[in-house]
Amino acid sequence: MEVFILANTWEMRSVFANSPVRLGRMSRSLLSSTSRVRPSSFAQCKRCLATQVKHSTAIPESDSGKERIVILGSGWGGYTVSRKLSPKSFSPVIISPRSYFVFTPLLTDAAGGSLDFSNIVEPVRDPRAKVDFIQAAARAVNLEKKTVLCESTVVKSGVTESPRTHEHERDSEEGPESTSTEPIQATRKWEKGDFFEVPYDKLVVAVGAVSKTFQTPGVRHNAMFFKDIGDARRVRRRVRECFELAVLPTTTPEMRKWLLHFAIVGAGPTGTELAASLRDFIYKDMTALYPGVKGLPRITLYDVAPKVLSMFDESLSKYAMETMKKEGIDIKTSHHVEGLRWGAPGAEPPYEMDPKRCLTLTTKEEGQVGVGMCVWVTGNAMNKFITQSLRTIPSLPTASALLKDGTTLTPDATDNTPWRVKKAPKTGALLVDGHLRVQLESDDGSKTAVLQDVFALGDNAMPETGAPPATAQATSQEAKWLATRLNNGDLKMSKPFSFQNMGTLAYIGDANALMQFPTEEDKPPKYLTGRMAWFVWNSAYLSMSISWRNRLRIAFRWLLNNVFGRDVSRY
Repeated sequence: MEVFILANTWEMRSVFANSPVRLGRMSRSLLSSTSRVRPSSFAQCKRCLATQVKHSTAIPESDSGKERIVILGSGWGGYTVSRKLSPKSFSPVIISPRSYFVFTPLLTDAAGGSLDFSNIVEPVRDPRAKVDFIQAAARAVNLEKKTVLCESTVVKSGVTESPRTHEHERDSEEGPESTSTEPIQATRKWEKGDFFEVPYDKLVVAVGAVSKTFQTPGVRHNAMFFKDIGDARRVRRRVRECFELAVLPTTTPEMRKWLLHFAIVGAGPTGTELAASLRDFIYKDMTALYPGVKGLPRITLYDVAPKVLSMFDESLSKYAMETMKKEGIDIKTSHHVEGLRWGAPGAEPPYEMDPKRCLTLTTKEEGQVGVGMCVWVTGNAMNKFITQSLRTIPSLPTASALLKDGTTLTPDATDNTPWRVKKAPKTGALLVDGHLRVQLESDDGSKTAVLQDVFALGDNAMPETGAPPATAQATSQEAKWLATRLNNGDLKMSKPFSFQNMGTLAYIGDANALMQFPTEEDKPPKYLTGRMAWFVWNSAYLSMSISWRNRLRIAFRWLLNNVFGRDVSRY
């Protein structure tokens, strides 16, 4: 056993290569130390390594005595579940197109130049985590065989960005190059990945959601979205692009004004914080570098609702609107966006993509407006995997499903009735029970079955009762609750999941923020505003960052920003 370890340890081979004396001393030391290590320690250590090579085709069987939990997605739900599961009882495997977790509350800071993108990213592969990982996208689930059909995405481009094609034009959600239409499909045949199946004992669906466009003409192709690290990078690059284009000698004064108009559609927490972060970046740093355009940059926040931050109390929403207007952000509430295209306002078709020029945003209330960039952050829609792959059930999994009342399903009891995955009528999210288990329903709606080994959480799921808000806080709580129940083995006996509101935070620019504390419905809200809320905002997100490495890097970067200003390089 000891000789095998020496021969297969890369670090030791590199050390031993040029030192025979050291080899003898270290081998004797290793032999004496390994003799004191129990065999079970090696099994534990093996889980610390990256995914084994033999796993890449389809993991044939679980580690001895452990249940394999396959987790689809590496966001707040999937990443948190994988880190909270007990490595003594479970063998977790994350399957995701992205090999990282993004700390989304600080994504706006990264887009605004306050943080490096690496400061808010945690790798899924971690030598300290006993979690396997396969970089692939789930394409289908066989509930009867308990397998997941996957397609590798290691060399697929655009997986860090939101899709920029309409739903009917693409096969998957792995980025802007995922379209199934010509000419991209023909020129990128190499992006099609290998298919393989991965068996599971339990399955957790946490694939998240995509941006909702309400089928507004031109938005899917021409707007920027804000879901992933690639989206934030594109926003940050486009801001710098617009400033460079504006100061070119060939740019007309009218085009300069349009290029320096930045529009954000959606006045929820993400849209509001993005507008605030871009306001700090543009008005404090960019205008100092480009004094010739002083007074021209504009940031406009659009929303169909009559106020911003609708989840906050009316008084806080009003305070946010007044403060942001004083800081130079235009608030356009009760505005309906009707289209987005390339080209100047009033230009004649054809409207071909030209990033050297502006776009035109059309609203019902003010007509055509020239903008240099439009970021779309209006809400969530279900992705292709939820809408298509998890739809009808070819064969009812009687071995892992029980009727709602706990009755066992038998082949005779199904009466050959077609079954489908139960979903929320309006959103299309997976409608789970109080224990976050995926449900099936007969075509006539008369019967409901609960899958005992398939769970769903996050933006792609909705509990039947007491549905939490679509926030990172809620998803994280769901993931921790599910992992705790599985670790304790008391899922069936435990009370249903209940969301605990820990308060709501929002940054509104110029070192000002809002914080609303949870209170009972019949009592007036308690809240903080201004500099004190901003201090709490900073402290909360700093403490919530996953690793100490990134906590220190974030704190140090914020300190550097105060001394030297934000990063204004374009790459």
